Amino acid sequence: MLGLSACDSKEEKARKAALEARADSLENKAEAVRDQTKTDAANMKKVGKLQADADKEAAEARAKAEKNATEEAAKNLKKAGENTADALENKAKATREQK
Repeated sequence: MLGLSACDSKEEKARKAALEARADSLENKAEAVRDQTKTDAANMKKVGKLQADADKEAAEARAKAEKNATEEAAKNLKKAGENTADALENKAKATREQK
């Protein structure tokens, strides 16, 4: 009976060692997942910031283009009004000269 309990002890030690090795392996995998997730999150954050910056620059460029177009349209409208007013003043002058 003594020999049998010595074998059980070796088997028990081997079983515990195998369980410990499995637990270590799972902990290593968990650490790897955490590390990868941390890296992925950091990369996602960087990409998001780059996209936000690009979107902001594009919006600013559109706003600037719209502002310039509006200013140009206002300038052209003013010029057209001045031309019309000048033409009317010339007609008024010509009309007065007919007296």
